[in-house]
Amino acid sequence: MIIIKYIKTILIVSGIMLHQGCHQDFLTQTPDHVISETLVLGYVDKLEDLLTGSYNEISSASYLGRVLYKRAAVKGSDFRYVKTTYNPRSYELTEYKYEESSNNNGSAQVLWEKCYSVISNLNLILDYIDDAEGDDARRRQIKGEALALRGMVYFDLARTFTYPWIREGGSDLGLPINLTSKTIVTERSSLEATFDQIISDFNVAETLLSANSWSQGSTKYITPAGIHGLLARVYLYKQDWDNALKYCKRILAERDESYLMNIDGYEFTDFTSESIFELYVTSENSSGSNGLGAQFDFRLGGQGDVIATQTFIDLLNEYEGDPRAALLTEDKEGNTAAFVKYINRGEDAGLSNHNVSIIRLSEIFLIAAEACAHGAGDGEDEARQFLNSIVSRRTTNFDAHRVEEGGDALLSRIAKERRKELALEGHGVYDYIRRGNDILRPESDHVNTGINVNNLNISATSPETIYPIPASEIEASGMIQTEGY
Repeated sequence: MIIIKYIKTILIVSGIMLHQGCHQDFLTQTPDHVISETLVLGYVDKLEDLLTGSYNEISSASYLGRVLYKRAAVKGSDFRYVKTTYNPRSYELTEYKYEESSNNNGSAQVLWEKCYSVISNLNLILDYIDDAEGDDARRRQIKGEALALRGMVYFDLARTFTYPWIREGGSDLGLPINLTSKTIVTERSSLEATFDQIISDFNVAETLLSANSWSQGSTKYITPAGIHGLLARVYLYKQDWDNALKYCKRILAERDESYLMNIDGYEFTDFTSESIFELYVTSENSSGSNGLGAQFDFRLGGQGDVIATQTFIDLLNEYEGDPRAALLTEDKEGNTAAFVKYINRGEDAGLSNHNVSIIRLSEIFLIAAEACAHGAGDGEDEARQFLNSIVSRRTTNFDAHRVEEGGDALLSRIAKERRKELALEGHGVYDYIRRGNDILRPESDHVNTGINVNNLNISATSPETIYPIPASEIEASGMIQTEGY
């Protein structure tokens, strides 16, 4: 794979530098600027620095710090583009307009390269950690975190570059699975083999990690609870409802509904009571105006080039007193359509100096509700209980909005609640395609955007709902391109 061929030495250096700068022994023991793999990779503390570098790479604007979350928003039904302030980002407009091709593929190449570079970094850690000198407990922790992060990155690649499980199950094309830094795999596995590897990484990681501490800030690292939450999400996408519910309940055994944010305390500060796993972003690793928060907020020099549609605004105002509607603020067009979930910590610290939520407790309740609505657990009765736990904390008039539906109406209610609760958290369009639901975008929501009216309503199985493998990768490796491109 082209991206993997050239990055090993770069990653060895950058992973160290991202965490702690230039250690004296690192600079003095390798004359003539020759990188010593033994020096960098032979010690547990150096591999821990590479792990920290991997967390920083995941939080970068090329991955979860902008690209994936923004893509999920603009390809769904609830957000639209407006004129950008600084950078027109025509490649992102391509995605919003559903005009992707193998050569004009939006942010596909940057996301593909970033994800596989992170995987290569994690593989370096996993290749060397067992023999590295250092403390055994730290060794187990580092190995477990590296495996869990690798499973997460492969899952994000799978849901973005492969067709969803609902289409043809595990027989669709999956991803090239690279499990070591010593070999390069370019052949695409089946989707089933891809999911099996993701689940395997999570399961092995869980046996290595120390128990959840739930102390303030502990969820900036992947923990057993973080693994359980991500496994619940993986099984949701795989439509394995029993396993999705099982992993939700493992979290709920420790964090019940009393930990859900209440109507008078609904804010996205660092490490709320709902935090299960979030990326810790400071002024040192913030992407500034290129980061996530700045994409939706034009104040203090932000881009603010994505705002809520009227359909989404109406949805947020459906419940009396819904705190999610209070996240709407002034947009650059002079209206109140900027949906600002991620707040910069300080005016002088970078426009995207905020943590990025990966998974939190509300999502666990919503996954559990959907799994039960499909027959897991006690079925629809339990699904309604899970969903009402969310609704009761999002309105001042619960009796008027209590969930009582069943059948398809219940599934629709869950889907609608996910739109409101999990907006800008990396779901959006993914929720449509994993369920096999077409993306319907009213023309009135997308005026003056330059979008072709024929591209407003998109089939859930349209190739443009997923990224093509970048043309440069196909040319270099001979990899099979995704059907439809």
